[in-house]
Amino acid sequence: MTLMKAAKLVAPRRFEIIDAEVPTPTGNDVLIKVRACGICSSEAPVFDGSVIGTAGVSFRYTDFPADLGHEVVGTVEAVGPDVTAFKEGDKVTGLTYSGCGFADYFLEKDTMLVKVPDAYKGDLSLAIGEPLMATMNIIRQTQPDYGDTVLVVGDGYMSLLLIAALARVPLAQLIVVGHHDDRLAMASSFGATAVINGKKTDAWKEIMALTGNVGVQVAVEYAGTASSLQLAASVCQAKVRAKLVLAAAYSNDMPLMIGNYLQNRAPVLIPAYPNQSLDKRHDLERAMWALGEGIFPVEKLITHRFALADVGKGYEQSAARTEGYIKGIVEP
Repeated sequence: MTLMKAAKLVAPRRFEIIDAEVPTPTGNDVLIKVRACGICSSEAPVFDGSVIGTAGVSFRYTDFPADLGHEVVGTVEAVGPDVTAFKEGDKVTGLTYSGCGFADYFLEKDTMLVKVPDAYKGDLSLAIGEPLMATMNIIRQTQPDYGDTVLVVGDGYMSLLLIAALARVPLAQLIVVGHHDDRLAMASSFGATAVINGKKTDAWKEIMALTGNVGVQVAVEYAGTASSLQLAASVCQAKVRAKLVLAAAYSNDMPLMIGNYLQNRAPVLIPAYPNQSLDKRHDLERAMWALGEGIFPVEKLITHRFALADVGKGYEQSAARTEGYIKGIVEP
């Protein structure tokens, strides 16, 4: 029996490093030697225990210990007998949802994986594919058009990935609202034409002034709060079927107080959370192509690296948004 190290969430805010058996691939399984796994803010409610045992929560998180970590990148260690698309030594990433990504090894079906493109010459640890898939899902569902004015509400890691991708589209304006001057400066460097710190000014007035008082054709809400959703809905241009894109994770008890904006501005609602992807595999393949083309500035956005023993510290810093933190990864 060959053993590996894995980090299991055994109680709220408490990981334990355990010894686990390295799985043996069968069928179409691929065994990955993990190079890195991203710390995703969507798992924060699991880390602090607030959703454990809650009705409607994914079966993975009904009790402790919980397997966190779904943004894996690494190299193929071994493959099952039915696998033809991958071989030992291939660099892979993908939709790694089936277990604990904070471990030395990870087993996933070949249909959930893609190769990291040869065109990508950067650090393999930064080539985590799942967040890039989520970004591509938004682009493909929204289909921003030439000359559109697009608003992104939010300045976190996922928002910044999206801004870098949207900047490649010939838009009339790309407006970003956030709360962090350093991140907003980064958004400008990626191609945003205007950035607004919503803590320092009236974002609604600024957006309306920038758009000649008509609003935007596309509003992407990526902060996940009632106030940010209200802002995005309120600046959708009326009578043109503007697109209101719901890209964030929303709590079930968040009050919905934007009916007036939806009724009077009549936007097209686009649910663009990763689970609403029309084809995750295609989104992932296109996202990795974009990574190879240099569209996603991952080297600027992944700011913190943690050892396996420090995964809990990584989640704490992610939740606290400590100075300079945008995105963290764990490297076993």
